[in-house]
Amino acid sequence: MNRRGLTNALLYQSRLMLELAGQGKVPARAEACEAACAVLMYRAWSAALCEAAESYGVMLSADAAMPSLLEDWQTVRPDAWELKDAQAGLKQSGHWMQQLHRDVTFWASLPSSERVKKADPNRIALVPDDNQEPTNRYSILLTELQQWIDQMRAQSDHS
Repeated sequence: MNRRGLTNALLYQSRLMLELAGQGKVPARAEACEAACAVLMYRAWSAALCEAAESYGVMLSADAAMPSLLEDWQTVRPDAWELKDAQAGLKQSGHWMQQLHRDVTFWASLPSSERVKKADPNRIALVPDDNQEPTNRYSILLTELQQWIDQMRAQSDHS
């Protein structure tokens, strides 16, 4: 599969996981689907960066850790706007790139025993009232990622 195909496949799988999360009647299943969506989005972003780097003649591994991927690209072609944009996004508080990187590295760094939420029998569950509009931040992150990839492809020929 070529770089663009990999990026597209990962974006598609992200959308599927997000759709499954929305259909989940079991909260744990919805959370698992959202976590899978975040990982797939992160991988799609890495694949898109590798897709962009390839147009500069730089071959990167989409499976490399994000800091390593950006560092490898930096040493060869520090002038690439996609590279500069990713570096700036990771440093900017509240930026979708920083949020996605933080989410994925947070879950990847916890020991497996800490990932499991233990139910507290004394806890009172909060029920949202009808005036609260639910927002799915994963949906927002996916939209931002898709827009960034579309912009990257529009400004360069990555076919």
